[in-house]
Amino acid sequence: MQNTERPDWSPDFAQRSPLFEPLHAWSLAFTRFTQGWPDLDAYQQLLDAQSEPIRTHSGQALKIVPQDSRPQRFEEHYAPRIYMTGELQTRRDNWHDFFQFLSWLTFPRTKAVINALHVPHAEARLAGGGDLGRRTPLENMLSLFDEGGAVVIASDPSLLQLIRDFQWKTLFWERRGDLARDLRCISFGHAVYEKALRPYLGMTANAVLLDVEPDLLLLPMESLLPALDERLAALFTNGTLYTQPRDLQPFPILGMPGWDPANAQAAYYDKVQYFRPGRGTRP
Repeated sequence: MQNTERPDWSPDFAQRSPLFEPLHAWSLAFTRFTQGWPDLDAYQQLLDAQSEPIRTHSGQALKIVPQDSRPQRFEEHYAPRIYMTGELQTRRDNWHDFFQFLSWLTFPRTKAVINALHVPHAEARLAGGGDLGRRTPLENMLSLFDEGGAVVIASDPSLLQLIRDFQWKTLFWERRGDLARDLRCISFGHAVYEKALRPYLGMTANAVLLDVEPDLLLLPMESLLPALDERLAALFTNGTLYTQPRDLQPFPILGMPGWDPANAQAAYYDKVQYFRPGRGTRP
């Protein structure tokens, strides 16, 4: 069961698990905050230090602002405000919003595409007198990936097929050697990172599966992330492969070798409550 108590600030959070590897370079900017949470000015300073501004699809430079009160107009809502002004509303002393900020640094193109895709759908609902909160299947899929997503890349298509077929023990244990060589899992969603502060058996990512060339798997993280960002942004812009929540693949992310110390034993993968045999099935 998940521990819902919010963990305190920890400047060494990125050292806790391989799951945090995509954020490692950014985390170094916060290691000096040993006495408590960095303030929002520290977030903005990291944005300002980039060689080029991170921009929304409307051309606005991303900027950190405190979270405001309840929005009164469309353009004051979270996603439209980012798109129209670049203002990323951020709560102080809050892991969820901290990881949201870091995910914009890590995947700027993809985050901008996801944000831009939300806005016209929300506008159309309001124009038709609909409820702003009643999202389309596309918006639901984008939100699930944005919050809880991961990218699984493999140069061996048979490994991706094992994921689609929910053959978890074969994938994570019997093909463990192939997994180490031919597959990488990159955490995307800010909620995934928040949960990883206190991981629990049941953590499941909503994954995009990509068949890639072997050379991509060999790239160091600082080169791999921009390449994946470009591919994800193009994939969501294209809008044909991922259009509804069911298009995302459930992925028990703690099954990745070493991502939970307990998974060094084969019996770990016999926990059918976590490693389910298929969508909608119950052990």
